[in-house]
Amino acid sequence: MAGLTLARTDGGRRHAVARSLARHRSPAVPRRARQLAVCAVSTVAVTLPAGILGAASAQAAVSARHELASGWTALTLQNGWTNSPFGTSAAAAHTISGIVHLKGAIATTGSNPVPFTLPTAFRPAQAVFVPVDLCNATNGRLQIEPTGAVTAQAEGGAFSNAACFTSLDGVSFAKSATSFTPLTMQNGWFNSPFGTSAPAVRTISGIVHLKGAIATSGTNPVPFTLPAGFRPVSVVFVQVDLCTATNGRLQIEPTGVITVEAEGGAFGNAACFTSLDGVSFAP
Repeated sequence: MAGLTLARTDGGRRHAVARSLARHRSPAVPRRARQLAVCAVSTVAVTLPAGILGAASAQAAVSARHELASGWTALTLQNGWTNSPFGTSAAAAHTISGIVHLKGAIATTGSNPVPFTLPTAFRPAQAVFVPVDLCNATNGRLQIEPTGAVTAQAEGGAFSNAACFTSLDGVSFAKSATSFTPLTMQNGWFNSPFGTSAPAVRTISGIVHLKGAIATSGTNPVPFTLPAGFRPVSVVFVQVDLCTATNGRLQIEPTGVITVEAEGGAFGNAACFTSLDGVSFAP
């Protein structure tokens, strides 16, 4: 309130000075003098106490932050899930060039694994599985259906890790295959297990994005080779989700050859299911 009072008082003084100048100004006062008088009034207007200037700067900073976050849509949690454990931000979604990004973190004291349903604008055309970080840095994933229903799953079925803490930061996936280039499978690998989409690749603003999922009944860990336009200059390693929410990775060579590797050497988890959704890298 003190800042508001000072602003009103100073404003009143500014108008009083202007009126005084107007009453006492002679018609013969030169134009240059009148300009100096206006400058004097302007000086009164801008010479404000530091506290007022600080408050104005703070308000401007808050406005800038709000503007920065304006593209995000808050997600409505359900089934007892709550936002922002451990000082994190609230759950939200944003689409950039066809890629849906999530942010924030959630938790629950209950046992229902469905924390929210994505609004229509953020729903994938087919089922998506993306890795997430859980309590104590354990591994988990989100299963996202075309209906928008999202299920949090923990490696080894340890749902308490998901309930304690599920981070949405870094989660991304392609809504559809629009503008993506299909990938040709090899060595016995096949497309779209568990209702997922076919593997494909696209470059957006210099970043290569993969989508879809794959599986194999064989033992060869090389499912495909990236086309020349999507290959990295140096070797790339990126995390992927495997069967039953176990952890895996893709090793991507400059030749485009991709190898799927499973945590602990358990290749059966990769063969059963390897999700490419959410994979991205700078070539």
